Amino acid sequence: MCLGIPMQVVEVGGVFAWCEGRGRRERLNILWLGETSPGDLVYVVLGQAREKLTVQRAAEINLALDGLAAALQGETNLDAYFPDLTTHQ
Repeated sequence: MCLGIPMQVVEVGGVFAWCEGRGRRERLNILWLGETSPGDLVYVVLGQAREKLTVQRAAEINLALDGLAAALQGETNLDAYFPDLTTHQ
């Protein structure tokens, strides 16, 4: 299983873009995305930008990744990291 991360496009050049997110900066293939501009949020897996994200969806993914990191550090109360799973509607 591969985990993807949200990143923000900061510079575009052809089918590649420099993107930043979660403390990383990477040159990514953006061929699958079509027109992409600096400021766009993208979901990244294995060096490829797979899809564009909304601000809300990027925040949800980042929060879940923070929850995973907290679990790996031994934290047991993880409800705050997964509000979409713990909120009763």
